[in-house]
Amino acid sequence: MKLAYAVLLVFPSFVFGQSPTDSLVKQDSLYLRMIIPDRDTLRVMTGRQRIAASTHPNAKAFVNGKELKVYPSGAFVALLQFPVGANPLRIVVQSPAGDSLWREFVVVRPDPPKPLPHEPLAIDVASIEPSQNLWLGRDNILEVRFKGSPGYEASFDIEGVESGIAMIEQSEGVYLGRYGVKETDETREGRIEVRLKKSFWSSEKAFAKGRVSFVPLELPRTVEVKGRRPFLNAGLGEDRLGGAKLGYLQAGVRVQVSGKVGRQYRVQLSEGLIGWLPEDFATVMPLETPLPRSLVGSISATGNSREDIVTISLSEKLPYITDQQVNPAAITVDVFGATSNTNWITHHLSAAGIKTVSWDQVGTDHYRLTIALREEQHWGYDIGYESGSALRVRVRRPPLILNPDSALAGMAIAVDAGHGGENQGAFGATGAREMDVTFATARHLQSILQAKGARVVMTRTDTNGVSMSDRWEVAQQGGAHVLVSIHCNSIGGNSDPETVQGTSTYYRHTGFQPLSDIMYAKMLELGLGQFGVIGSFNFTLNAPTQFPNVLVETAFLSNPEDEMKLIDDGFRKRMAEQIVKGLEEFFNKYGHPVGR
Repeated sequence: MKLAYAVLLVFPSFVFGQSPTDSLVKQDSLYLRMIIPDRDTLRVMTGRQRIAASTHPNAKAFVNGKELKVYPSGAFVALLQFPVGANPLRIVVQSPAGDSLWREFVVVRPDPPKPLPHEPLAIDVASIEPSQNLWLGRDNILEVRFKGSPGYEASFDIEGVESGIAMIEQSEGVYLGRYGVKETDETREGRIEVRLKKSFWSSEKAFAKGRVSFVPLELPRTVEVKGRRPFLNAGLGEDRLGGAKLGYLQAGVRVQVSGKVGRQYRVQLSEGLIGWLPEDFATVMPLETPLPRSLVGSISATGNSREDIVTISLSEKLPYITDQQVNPAAITVDVFGATSNTNWITHHLSAAGIKTVSWDQVGTDHYRLTIALREEQHWGYDIGYESGSALRVRVRRPPLILNPDSALAGMAIAVDAGHGGENQGAFGATGAREMDVTFATARHLQSILQAKGARVVMTRTDTNGVSMSDRWEVAQQGGAHVLVSIHCNSIGGNSDPETVQGTSTYYRHTGFQPLSDIMYAKMLELGLGQFGVIGSFNFTLNAPTQFPNVLVETAFLSNPEDEMKLIDDGFRKRMAEQIVKGLEEFFNKYGHPVGR
């Protein structure tokens, strides 16, 4: 007998402490749990779309009549191709007795955009650039572009400044024009109008969404940085991790702004380098405020039992960017708006972890400090203004290994269980949630570390969500020597869930790569596939310079074979054990035994 049921989309909390065959994925009766699609009508742009669902492990699964593999967990997945138009999608599961359940969807793939025809005359308003408001100063270039009917004469007007600025047709129907800002130009939030001309009597006009302000007499000007963990972006690009960052700053630092695009100020760091400061981190100072400039005075290097301290003498809080060098290990600090008047560098014997301190005037108003380290491994550093405008770099010494039988005894390890609360992370085909897998793994890690004598700092202690900034502060205030963030990986909607799998580790700063390399090797010992070691990763908990850190993407929840491992509590415990082995290797290799 065939049964037709109304099947709900459910995302169950996963039951931990069980093996895959004892968990929620095993039910006595036939069921169909849909994960992807998660709605009756799905819109796709590329024509490729994965599906993910689960059923009774003994059932069969069919997608539009084609049988799919049902894994021992009950999961079944596929990557499907859809032509342009509305495509029916029917998912059926069938028990050995012949009973069945099904769910029907519609997958809509719209027609790809086509170039506008020569006739009728038209402008694609959504394509007009600039689409964001701009601040421009003298000699800046305003670039205007749009898509329209091909083969016509195009121009644009700047309200209150200039009319009939010619544009060229770069490719079929794509028009581009530029205007250089003059010292005498001035307009505030002026509208930009583009025009396609067919004849004296026939033309098409449209306004850009973005407006322009020409303020050559007000740029450059000074902006003071404010807020919690302000940062500079390297450019205006973004993805799911946000924009690539040049580095973090400190409230009270003043920067020179030469323009604005949308909600980001263009910061002129040096003659050849700009950064972008989000307006939420900016207070525009009065016009008469001097641009941030300072001479750099003497430098001193001192130390105590835990750290070495390099102090740079400045008269003003200027912007800076730091970087790590390896082979040999060094820290560089680029200070912008600074000119050297450094006539001596005092190196005290107490600065035992520092080999040398040197400076270089890289360019006009661009000063570079280089701190060469005695140790091979970077253990972290903090940088900021203290005692007014004195810039201090606090360089951590290698931790002392107090117990020869346990390199982790007395060490502070920050453990971050990814996601939580409303941010549940990725889902497996069985409904397993990333936030639960990471928390269960982190709990195992906490227990093993504590048994080794380590002090564990948990950034998330329950199922509630914790912001990334709060996680960073918990680790910092907890005095962490190292941070390990635990996540599960997942593919996008148009990748093959059965072929993409494996483990990976991530770092941002070059000096912390050794921890990532060691952790990757330990995870591979579990028999997981290779997905790689990824550097320069723009993840919030890879950003701190204060301590070595690593993001461990344990395995792919989107892959049914990896998911079966991740929902197995015994395997989660083994992953935690491997992470501990990686930490032991890292501390044994780079830490300092007592008496050394």
